[in-house]
Amino acid sequence: MLHRPRLVAALNAAVRAEAPLLSVYGPAGAGKSTLLLDWLGQLPARAAAVLVEPLGAGARVSRRRGVTETVGLDEMPDLVEDLRGARPGIVVVDGIDAFADPAALRRLLPAGPQLYVVLAGRHGPERAVPAVAAHDLRLTSAETAQLCALRGVEMGPATARRLYAVTDGWAAGAAIAVEMLQYGSYDTQQQLDEILRTGADLAAYLEQEVLAAFPREVRDAILAASILTSVNAELLAAMTGRPASDEMLSGLAEHDRFLVALDDASGWYRYPRLWGAALRHRLGTTNPQRLRALHRSAAWWYAEHSEWEEGRRHAAAALGPGLSDPMPVGRRRRRREPDAVLEGTGLDRAWPALRAGDPVRARRHLDTVPDTRPGGPVAMAAARMEAVADYLQGRLRAAARAAAGLRAALHGRGVADSPEEGWALLTLAAVAVDRGEPDLAHDHLDELLIQNWPPDPQLQAGEAYQRLRAIQQAGRSSVALASVEQIIADETERLVVPVWAPRATRIELLLARGLVHDATRHLEADCGEFPPVVAALAEASLALSDPADRRAASAVERLLAPFLEGQGCLTHAVEARLLLARAARRAGRAEEADRLVHRASAMAAEEHLRHPFIVLRMQDEGTETTARRRSAALADPPAPATTVEGPVELTEAEAGVLHMLVGFLTLTEIAAAMHLSPNTVKTHVAAIYRKLGVHRRRDAIRRARELGLV
Repeated sequence: MLHRPRLVAALNAAVRAEAPLLSVYGPAGAGKSTLLLDWLGQLPARAAAVLVEPLGAGARVSRRRGVTETVGLDEMPDLVEDLRGARPGIVVVDGIDAFADPAALRRLLPAGPQLYVVLAGRHGPERAVPAVAAHDLRLTSAETAQLCALRGVEMGPATARRLYAVTDGWAAGAAIAVEMLQYGSYDTQQQLDEILRTGADLAAYLEQEVLAAFPREVRDAILAASILTSVNAELLAAMTGRPASDEMLSGLAEHDRFLVALDDASGWYRYPRLWGAALRHRLGTTNPQRLRALHRSAAWWYAEHSEWEEGRRHAAAALGPGLSDPMPVGRRRRRREPDAVLEGTGLDRAWPALRAGDPVRARRHLDTVPDTRPGGPVAMAAARMEAVADYLQGRLRAAARAAAGLRAALHGRGVADSPEEGWALLTLAAVAVDRGEPDLAHDHLDELLIQNWPPDPQLQAGEAYQRLRAIQQAGRSSVALASVEQIIADETERLVVPVWAPRATRIELLLARGLVHDATRHLEADCGEFPPVVAALAEASLALSDPADRRAASAVERLLAPFLEGQGCLTHAVEARLLLARAARRAGRAEEADRLVHRASAMAAEEHLRHPFIVLRMQDEGTETTARRRSAALADPPAPATTVEGPVELTEAEAGVLHMLVGFLTLTEIAAAMHLSPNTVKTHVAAIYRKLGVHRRRDAIRRARELGLV
């Protein structure tokens, strides 16, 4: 069973708030029953709880001690009365949609203190307080990875994220896909492609468990719209030849019953990816002629609304393979709009400037971008770059506003799975990290995984980088360090915006772990790639990492003084003042230090900026760790090493493990970072010790440095 602590905590919080009638609602296969069983199993021993499941004219009742009985509706009041003396008493009704007699539910409503009724179903009753809603039940990317581990399916982080994107957080879909991967006989990526092509053969399940509840004309509309990336009432009417209403679509999206709204205002909706794929596959195998006719209708509609890319895609599908004309049959072929070409607009020079971390230069190029069709490719690309430029300058409110505006513009046109929306979500995640909101950042990044389809390598790299920053903020610096090392080793760091950011973050993390020697080594190797202010900040942090260095204060002041004036990045300006405050305090100038901290706090408050404060606090802890290690080394000198004659030759795998050992990760963390089993890592570590002639990790690191191996 996959344990979901965040949802169990939500149920416990609702009970503590003394809401007598609670609800857990979500679509079929969302994991409601599994969650409730997990929650009931974790209740304190003093709690009396029963699970009620509809069964014909009565219900099956399961008690905590494993006793199961069947009761009639007339016995419901007695069931509630038996629990009334408990502290607390809990009745969980799982599957309220199946109750033929609504009066049965009214008989369960509590009439006293410390008695709670939890109603679970596909709809949330009006009187009930929603303890867990449909969107809460969606798996996170981390929970999807945990499910794979529970089922014994080994895959790297990138593949696990792709599985999450394919299954869209739907618990049943993830479980089915993991089972297919568990017993599949070929490559994991190929199996994921096949799952997405066929929808994991879920069409029959959807027709029986979901579509059967709708009238025939609604079922027909749902099937027709499955060929679309997104749908609104006007497009659906054009597809089916019958009137469609916003009310019908919003009803299908209520509680995520079948559709998911792109937002609260646009009137556009999308299918969960696996559901749409399953229905398309069924339509293509049972009625290919209708499938082509639907694509033809969609192509006409998109052409009439000047959405050329979608129109071409549907026209090509309508014509079938081997036919080259990409426009709707009977319509003159239109030339591609000139503003679809970004070269020569200024955007082709602005983006490299942003990748280099130079938003000021990027803005000069953005100012030269000509006015183009609103909503066209140039306008959308310019909006994306404006948001990124705002973020790189530390203008977090403006960046969040620009990213939200970009998403609203895309949703207003019904655009889903767009790279531009991916960049908007990535910007929102970065803003959340800088504001000290790692949970919100993870939410944005999970949505990015779903929207980034087909996967864009730059967005994948950006998601991995912002994910490790959120992990860093949560205090898991060792996991974040392993992640950034993996990004650098995979050379995907060159796709991150700005390109030098992962290496700068690695130095932050090394200092937070108290690994000053490694931070120094990497700074010497990488500082040439950093902008001057980033290099100066890293050098200042390094200087202050040694509490015994009396010259550190003057060195920090010399390094950072040139960057206190001007219109640079707010994040860098705040970090510089915090480092100067630390230097002043070390030099005995307490009042000056307080003024600098006050000024940094006032500057950060304007944008709700928290990240520099969190990072420097973690580095202070790293400085204390360094001091403790030095004391331990003096008290416990290195063990004598066995003499090793000749050069030490490590295998490629052993060299990789040795590099991770220097980072002071646990062996389990090293195994996760290198996608190896813990036993394999232990074997490599034993071989490293033997070849270096040592018996302890610390001595292995020291000996490896002496030999120039790290």
